[in-house]
Amino acid sequence: MKIKSSIRIFILLFPVVTFSQKKLTQKQALEDYTVFKNVITTGHPSLYEYTSKAVWDSLFIHFENQEINTIKNSSDLYKSITHLSDYIRDGHLIVMRPALESIPKMFPLLLKIIDDKFYTDTDDFGIPVGSEIVSIDNIKGTELRNKLLKYAPSDGYNTTKKDRQIEREFGILHFYEFGTKTTYQVEYKTPTNEVFTKDIKSQPFESIGNRFANRHSYYSNYHNARNKREFIKSTLGKEEPFLYFVDSLHTAVLTMNSFGLDISTFESSLKDIFKKIRQKKAEHLIIDIRQNKGGYPLNAIHAFSYIANKPFKQRISQHIITSSLPEEKYSKNIVNGYTYETFFEKYFKNASKKRNEWILETDENESSMIPHKKRFNGKTYVMIGGKTFSAGSGFALNCKNEGITLVGQETGGGYYIQTGQYPMIYELPNSKIKILISFVKVKRYVKDNTIQKGSGVLPDLTITLSVQDLIDGKDSPLDYLLTHISKNKGNQ
Repeated sequence: MKIKSSIRIFILLFPVVTFSQKKLTQKQALEDYTVFKNVITTGHPSLYEYTSKAVWDSLFIHFENQEINTIKNSSDLYKSITHLSDYIRDGHLIVMRPALESIPKMFPLLLKIIDDKFYTDTDDFGIPVGSEIVSIDNIKGTELRNKLLKYAPSDGYNTTKKDRQIEREFGILHFYEFGTKTTYQVEYKTPTNEVFTKDIKSQPFESIGNRFANRHSYYSNYHNARNKREFIKSTLGKEEPFLYFVDSLHTAVLTMNSFGLDISTFESSLKDIFKKIRQKKAEHLIIDIRQNKGGYPLNAIHAFSYIANKPFKQRISQHIITSSLPEEKYSKNIVNGYTYETFFEKYFKNASKKRNEWILETDENESSMIPHKKRFNGKTYVMIGGKTFSAGSGFALNCKNEGITLVGQETGGGYYIQTGQYPMIYELPNSKIKILISFVKVKRYVKDNTIQKGSGVLPDLTITLSVQDLIDGKDSPLDYLLTHISKNKGNQ
């Protein structure tokens, strides 16, 4: 389905959206909750994929009989709806908060999660980089992480995507959970195991954002970048695919941070990139999709065709459970040129119907899923991580199915299923909370059915960032691959 939407705009805006403390009567809170409940129970295709109907019934009864009595404002309702939506385990389902007229000051430390613990990602405020955050205001780091997990949607039981979002948005998520404060009491343990307690004042959002380029986990030190801000802009912040070479190892490194670009433009970029790879006579290709949040499946297909050895598949089937849009009067269409009804008419009207769902078993992109005539013939490695999502995760799964080596961490996108295709924004009438939801469940084509349900695409070689790597600013997966290629150069 070649549906163009502004979905990625909303996702990109999410980290800077905050919330007004709008008072709600119990009747207003119940009305908003009921809209949300009706949308997910009549429209979400994966509601019972990970959480049984019995559990959902229990969750609904608890809210309607008990939790509703604690809802006093939009912030309370936001927390409750976020908690409920987390049981769907859908990384495409995003609960957003309405904007404040002014953004409050926030917790200012920039953090990185390693083995479920928080570590400082910079040496700001006199705290050495790589120091473990033992507690904030006497709340232990592990408890903090557990409280914030609900704010970060992910496919299935995956936590790598959740961790990447939490560490990137820690200040604002801490504000969501605990409100704004003037000063925070931080207990931390340095890399030399000395424990200190320090009071740290909150900072404006802009001031915190201005320090992001100093994060060690952005690897500017590893790449010897003099201007860290420009390095981030030209690497992590670049949506267009880009290429560089490690000439001493006859290796090309291709980074694809997004499949959300215009399809013809993306295809043209790939053509130029692989022409340069051929001209350089590269023997090894490292593809970095660790930051790839997804986009158009056709872009992922075109990209994979350049490394595929044989025809490939992306999915088995697509499923929806409603022929009409639930709670339409609260919806805002963000798909260009489509209503839900025209979408259903075009793709699912003639699909097979089983029980309460329509199933589409054809793939309109099947003819494109063949090796490119000028594909790369050398050895390919692909780096993945928690931010690898949606179509990015689909690309990783194609690699897994074909036996192309995956290095890094589990993807944030699901292995067996994901939702997507037709996104819609709902605005709840009283709180003005917005919900981004997709109505199509995609069952992906997999060759290995032994992977545990609820997993992302798993790497063949799990290479994670250690605390020492963080201190050194070392890009662990890339360094591993370059070292591996160097050691085996004589055996090629």
